[in-house]
Amino acid sequence: MSLMKVSNPCGGTRQRGPGGETLWWKLRLVLAASLGLMIAGCGSTTTSVSNVSTSDPSQLYFAPTMGDGTAATYAIDHTANTFVRTAYGFDGSSPANGGTITDSGAISALPNGIVSLETTYNESIGGVAATYNPPLTGSWAVELPGQAALVGMKAYANFTPAVPTQSCPSLTTAETFQFVTIPNRLSTNQTAIVANSWNPRLETAFGTVAIGTSGTTVQFGSVSQYTLPVNGGSPGTPSNPAPTSVTAVCSPTFYGQTIAVPGSVTVVNPSTSESVPPSATIGIGPSGFLVEDAGSSLIQGQPYENVLGAGYGAIGLPVPSSALTTSTLTAAQYQGFLYASGGPVSPTQSGPGFSLIGSFGYSNLQASCPTLPAPSTSTILYGGEFANSDPSANASGNCDLAFDLGTQDPKNNGLYPAAVVYVTAGFPKNDIGKAYSFPAVAIAGQIQGKYAIFLIGVDTSGSPSQAWGIYLLQSQ
Repeated sequence: MSLMKVSNPCGGTRQRGPGGETLWWKLRLVLAASLGLMIAGCGSTTTSVSNVSTSDPSQLYFAPTMGDGTAATYAIDHTANTFVRTAYGFDGSSPANGGTITDSGAISALPNGIVSLETTYNESIGGVAATYNPPLTGSWAVELPGQAALVGMKAYANFTPAVPTQSCPSLTTAETFQFVTIPNRLSTNQTAIVANSWNPRLETAFGTVAIGTSGTTVQFGSVSQYTLPVNGGSPGTPSNPAPTSVTAVCSPTFYGQTIAVPGSVTVVNPSTSESVPPSATIGIGPSGFLVEDAGSSLIQGQPYENVLGAGYGAIGLPVPSSALTTSTLTAAQYQGFLYASGGPVSPTQSGPGFSLIGSFGYSNLQASCPTLPAPSTSTILYGGEFANSDPSANASGNCDLAFDLGTQDPKNNGLYPAAVVYVTAGFPKNDIGKAYSFPAVAIAGQIQGKYAIFLIGVDTSGSPSQAWGIYLLQSQ
């Protein structure tokens, strides 16, 4: 299949699949705003993390490599009411070759604030293009415009976080962030790290990092990584941690202004003493929303701990300046995605995961919930998925899940290391037919005055055993 190439002002090319000149001219209206931002970013100007104007209706977001195997950008324009998804490394090509527009169409906001992405053009792996009239529905975004987004496209298996990348961060005084790993397929190997999977006993589940900047130089210091606590105990330390200090560079890329860890830093596999350079791509939004794409670097065929998270990478927040009031945190309303990574059901077979749009904390939910253990009602949130993955039918979703944040860590504001997730028998992805629970770790903080909660846990009671993530932004 031939691809049309469009010059990138910061170097490289953009590519698009065949879709007709009429479609292309429509897309140029959306891409112009995004590419204009990249042109403006070809210098070294930086912008404060806490002082960025969000008046521009067109937002460029970077989304990491997830289950579809490609990193991507989303251009979301709330004036033109359009979106464009551009994938890099699409169809087996090198990301350096530029991007392919894989999806585009219209957007509309539901009464509950969730954004419907209505696809009029899609190009699949293999170069098969399709147009839709009426538009293909069933794709959604939960967005704090210009600050953070969580996106679930119907054409792809996983949700993805999306971070705005119009500017590099400016943190002249280092700020501490907390993060959790975005897990890929769960590994149950007790002693070894297996390629393309996440081992909760050996690999990073959550951690902290101090980030400071000087011009385009970004310093990651005091990197601390931990495995999940076992049986309610203290968290462990990964068997192959990242360097505790990393110097990186923020510069214009296809993804906007993103941070790349250079090849001068190495990670060493303690079992083989082999060292290789990390290859993470990181975006930090104007209010500190952090997303890491961990890349695909391997040590003798096995993945290693990258700069922050393992698995697909990490999602994070600035550490709150003071301890959160947990009862206030759990009194808010949230929307986002419930995600399970999938995991082995046998040595040779992997069970499917899921990615569902959902909501938590709506006042009508608790009364409609089946009985759930609630050791502390001031720290528990009730919620679940939207029926038929369609948030247009109701302001809030079903109530067949809950999570109890538990006690906030006294030494780390916004960290909840002893959270518990409760799954009712009625949850549609509960394949064992009875209620159960599993432990988790959550981080919480604020993005431009709105709460966010990100959680990671390992479900060994359901079938298959798999990693879970819950990613929530406070409703607008």
